[in-house]
Amino acid sequence: MDYVFFLGGMDAEMSRIKELLTIHEQKFFCKGLPWDDAKASCYREEMKLLETTEVPVLIELNIDCEIPKNSIVIDPIGESWAKSSLFQVCDMIGHQPINIDLFISANDHGWIPAMYNVGASREDVIAIRQAERIAQGITKEHEDEAIRAIADKICINGVTIVKMRHSRCASVTDRLYDLSSPQNLLILSDDGEVNYFGNGMLCQLLKDVFQGWNGGSGLGNSNGIAFWGGHPNLSLIHISEPTRQAEIS
Repeated sequence: MDYVFFLGGMDAEMSRIKELLTIHEQKFFCKGLPWDDAKASCYREEMKLLETTEVPVLIELNIDCEIPKNSIVIDPIGESWAKSSLFQVCDMIGHQPINIDLFISANDHGWIPAMYNVGASREDVIAIRQAERIAQGITKEHEDEAIRAIADKICINGVTIVKMRHSRCASVTDRLYDLSSPQNLLILSDDGEVNYFGNGMLCQLLKDVFQGWNGGSGLGNSNGIAFWGGHPNLSLIHISEPTRQAEIS
């Protein structure tokens, strides 16, 4: 079958997919789309030029337009790395996954803990997370600002609070992850974005109260880890002195 692949938002997984498609001499289009805003309509003109024998394969693209009837849409299935977009592509092109494919897929589904759970070394984790940040467009300037912000972090009632100029949170979360303790991190950014990484039940509550977005394998679970982000009205959140107690109005 003559597959033609259309790549979604760039991250470590999509970069690996692009690499494998090149190695296996597959036809593909990649526009370097942002990982959080990748749409099928970005490839509307390319899809119009397909031969009748070609089958378009849309990988992690938001289907916001009419697509060919013979299209195959690939998205990760559930929270299983074994059914990640990368592994689905491997099946289609006849590539036998190796360790790096396993680690990247685990990262895409469950971040750093998932990589450790499938046997990645610390060096593997550092390398894959760095590749992830680069693919997402995180620059040296973003990294330097994250290091500065982490140095000024404060802790209130067990919550680590980091204030920084940008909202490229991976530059902070990757550095503060601790395998020995639960994540409980709040990042406040100058652009008005707020992100919380920690208790899954709280992440669900924050979405209910402040809208925004959330996700993660532990979402809605008081014993799980998830994330939430949004642009809430910060006037509703107060940090009082000198006790430094945080409360939501």
